[in-house]
Parts: sequence; C-alpha cells; structure tokens
Amino acid sequence: MSYRVAVAISGAVSLGAYEAGTMFELVRAIDEHNANNDNPRIEIDVLTGASAGGMTAALFAQKLLFDAEALTNETDNVGYKAWVEMADIEGLLTPLPGDNQANSLLSNGFVKNIADSLINKRYEFEPTDANRHAASAREIKLGLAMSNLNGVDYQVDTFKNGVEGLTGGFFTQTRFQDRYTTTLTTTSDNKVVWEDIAIAARGCGAFPIAFSPEPLRRKWDNDDYKGRDAVAFKPRHFSFMDGGTFNNYPLGMAVELADSIDLGPTDYERRFYFYISPNPKDSAAKPKFNGKTASFVDTTKQMINSVFLQSGFQEWLLEERVTNAVLKLDAQALKIREQLYKTTSAEAKIKQIVINSLLDVVYADAKGEYFNDVSRLTLQYGSDNYERELPADHFKLWIDTIALIEHAANLGPKNAKTIYTITAKEGELSGELLGSFLGFFDQRFRHYDYERGRLNAMRTLNSILEQDNQETIGVKHLPLNIPKRNYADIQAFLDKSSLNNASMGDVKKSSRKKALKRIKKRFYSISKEIGLGRFTRAMVWSYGLKKRIKLMLALY
Repeated sequence: MSYRVAVAISGAVSLGAYEAGTMFELVRAIDEHNANNDNPRIEIDVLTGASAGGMTAALFAQKLLFDAEALTNETDNVGYKAWVEMADIEGLLTPLPGDNQANSLLSNGFVKNIADSLINKRYEFEPTDANRHAASAREIKLGLAMSNLNGVDYQVDTFKNGVEGLTGGFFTQTRFQDRYTTTLTTTSDNKVVWEDIAIAARGCGAFPIAFSPEPLRRKWDNDDYKGRDAVAFKPRHFSFMDGGTFNNYPLGMAVELADSIDLGPTDYERRFYFYISPNPKDSAAKPKFNGKTASFVDTTKQMINSVFLQSGFQEWLLEERVTNAVLKLDAQALKIREQLYKTTSAEAKIKQIVINSLLDVVYADAKGEYFNDVSRLTLQYGSDNYERELPADHFKLWIDTIALIEHAANLGPKNAKTIYTITAKEGELSGELLGSFLGFFDQRFRHYDYERGRLNAMRTLNSILEQDNQETIGVKHLPLNIPKRNYADIQAFLDKSSLNNASMGDVKKSSRKKALKRIKKRFYSISKEIGLGRFTRAMVWSYGLKKRIKLMLALY
C-alpha cells in the first residue's frame, strides 16, 4: 500500500530559491524512506505551482519522472542550478534577440535559455533511458496557474424577451484566470511535450512589467477548457502571464488533481499535502480604513491592494473549514458508536425506524445517492479497528445515522485533509525586499534563501517524525520512517550570516547602475508610446523618477 503526496508551490519571484531548497529536502526524505523495502512507499504524484512555484514544479516533475540524478546533490540539483546559480540579474537585464523590450524590463530570452538548458536540452538528441526517482509515482499530474490576457468565455443558457415572446439567449462571462494541467507518464519523455510545458512554465512566471507575456497554443478539447464547460474555440494562441496575479496559492488545484486520482472511498486516508511558500502568512486586513473619510488616493490604493491581495487568499483556509466539519462528524460518529454498545436489539429496531423516516426526508429525491453514501461509509468506517465489534443490525443503524448527518450537512463525500505548510517567518529571508526581486541581484542572497528552505523543510519533517504516527480524531500523519534530520551545519551557517538583513547597499554597484540604465530605457520607451514628447519625458525622468529610482537602488 502506497501513500500519495501532492505538493503546491506558491509564487515567490527570487524566493524561488527558498522553494527549491524546500523541495530538495522533501524529495530526499521520501527517497530515503523508500530505500527501506520494509516501509510502505510514499510517492509524489501531484505538483502544482504559481509563478516561480510553477517553474519549480515543472522542473521537478521532469526530473522526478525521468532524470533522478538531477535531484541527488545539495548544490548540484536542478532547483539549485535554476534558482541559485542561473537566475542572476546580469542575465535578466541583458536583452536578447527576440525580446520585446517595449513591454518588459527583464529578458524573456534569458529565462528561455535557462529552461532550454535544464528542460529542453534533454531532447536535443534521443533521450537516454528514463531513470525515475524513488520519490516519484509512475504518473505525475502537473498543474500551472496562469493568467490569460485574451480570456476564455463561459456561458449559461438564459431566456430573453423577443418580439414574439421568450427566446433563447446566453449569459456570457469571460475568465482570465487560467491554468495548464497535464498528466505525465512514461510516454511523456519527448520534445513535443516538454517544449509545451517549458513555454507554459515561462508564461506562468512572466511577472507583469518585468517580463513579456508568453504565447502558447491551446486546444479546447481538454480538462482545462472543455472539462470546465468553457465555450468551444478553435485551437489558437493565447498570451499568458504570471499565474500568481489571480491564483498565487494553487492548493485548490492540487486538491482537484489529487481528487481525480483518489477515486476509492478510503483513498483519502493515504493522501497528504505539502504547501510551500516563503511568504509569512500575516493579516492584510485594514480595519481602520474608513471609506467616508479616506482621500481619493488612499481609497484608490486600498482598492488596488484588495484586488491583488485577494489572489493571496489562502485556499487551505477553505479546506480547513471542510476538514474541521468532517472531524466533528467523526467525533460524533464515535460517540454514537459508544452509545450503540449500550443499546439492546429491541431499542436498535425502534431507532432504525426513526432513522429510516428521516432518511426518506433528506434523500427524498436522491435514493441512488443514499446507496452510494452507505457503501462508501461502510468501507470508510468499517475499515477502522475498534476494541469491540457492533452487531450487524447495530452497525447498519450506525452507518445510516452517519449518512443522515453527513448528507444533511452536505459533507459527503468530502474528506479531512492533512496539509503540511512550509513557510518562512518575517525577517528570515535575504531576497524579499523590492517585492522579492532583491535575490536576483546577488547569488549570496539566493544561496542563503535556498539553505533557509532546506532548514525549514527539515524542521517540518522532524515535526512529522515526532508525531510517532499518533492520531487525533480522524487525522493521520504521513508514516515517514527515517532518522530525524540533522540541520546543525545549516543552522550554524544561517546564524553566522547576516544576509537576512541584506539590502540594496550590499549589491555590487555595477549591477545597480545597470538596473538604473535599464529602467531609464524602459521608462522612455513607455512614455513615448503613450504620447509624451521628448522634452516632457526628459523632465519627468530628471526631476521626478530618477531620484526615486536611485534611492531604491541605493545609488545616492
């Protein structure tokens, strides 16, 4: 019997280095666990990501399925190469042929070169035999959060008043929040599949203004469109940008993809989730904001903040509500079972009559659902070990009572989910300034954040191990069986370093000057495009923006 792990990775900009370190340690721990044949297998079968997290998810998906050696060494794995060694500001600021400099500050071509080196290079020639990593399932579902600048239509049939009465019509809504999902198998180790994924990953991470949107050809006939009832369209190219704009926390996508795998009534007992994000989860609420007294500027700022921060709404909070409700149901089920031990057969028959009458009410138009629910609940609750068994008539009464409560509360067939979050505290990271772009300016910052990701992953793994497979009501922990992680060396490195207090002043001056030059060129291009004259452009730059940008880049 194997246990399944779904991983959701948030947007992070340069803090993708933190997520890469976290992923490395998670994969290594599962690898070590599976090396012991006496342990039940643990497999990663779902990877979802937004923005930087989507790019990381794509990299790890390929290496897990086909290139295990790329995930074996602390500082020579695909995550470290991508986020620590290669994602440097010098390359990002250097325009390459094909870049659209009119609408981006950084180089899409440079990011493409990274993807070509780490993903597509495998297919320059016929790839060697695939080497699946011990932590990988035979199939991996990959999901990338996307923002579709073209939009896709969804319609609901309606009636409208015509000359001769009601006629058919449509209510149309255009959706810009998009996604790219695919199921990767042994047949996916080819150039066509991964060129598509590489483009999708770049689009997923195309941060607004910093990068140009990425064009990707999509077809309607798949789970992302037809499967979600989008209006049919002919295959065409859409322009995609940073998925974190609308969905920076793709846990819901991970749950949806996992549910497409976990079809059995007890599969949820073997499903676990890891949610990886470098950002602290603090409240963004503004209780003191008063719309009646606020200025126009303050109101505008708050409107913009509320729109963008909504993308940061934690999907696991919604999942937690379901989980808590299911846990309460489980607790009540145990209390009812205890009461039934004390119930005579005659009393059970009377109670069954009452329950049957109530079942007729709540399942009045859904008799088929009743039989499905009872079959599922019999497997779920019947598979648990109890000190005493219930007589058959008592057991039926018990299951019927649970079905009644569950269906009336609209809980079935929802299941409790075990979600482990690996996040960083405020002040722990090096590259989080400048909207988390600071890390791109110095490899030392990215290495520091990578090591912090490793450390926080180890701490989470140790906490799981310390549970010693104990259970609370209805909650089971990942049955990980490895020695506790020793992170003394990493902790010593982080404690000795002061890079968590890094600022622009710690960056090479040549890099800061190059950034200033690139921003100036970008400003002149935009202002010209919107119709500002040469003199006006020069005045705005020289007597307004230049000083502020220089302060931001510590070029006093």
